[in-house]
Amino acid sequence: MNRTVGILLVLLVVLGAAVYMNAQRQDGMAWQDGEYKGKSQRDERGAYGSVEIEVRGGKIVKANYDEFNEDGSRKDESYPYQPAVTAQGTFEDRLLETQDPTKVDNVSGATETWHKFKEASRDALEKAK
Repeated sequence: MNRTVGILLVLLVVLGAAVYMNAQRQDGMAWQDGEYKGKSQRDERGAYGSVEIEVRGGKIVKANYDEFNEDGSRKDESYPYQPAVTAQGTFEDRLLETQDPTKVDNVSGATETWHKFKEASRDALEKAK
């Protein structure tokens, strides 16, 4: 009986420490309020991503991502590969949900856009620290 109580106490302490450490880690992700811009590196075709992120109350409340061709023209409805364009809104929504670019899942057919989105978002959020 005493051994069982001892084991339960140890487990309770370990669980409490884990919860505390997780809360501290999440608190460390709070950003300064403001609007921040980030940009990805250019890919092998010269295309890049650009994001504007708004932070209020230490949380991401708005994200607007666009992707540009080498000549600086925006990839829009006229861009021949539409899955990459339609995925942009999905990535924005997922960033608002997860509050973490590394937790934004890929969308089938938009892997390059996903990589650029995450890189641009990390760049913007580095400025918000």
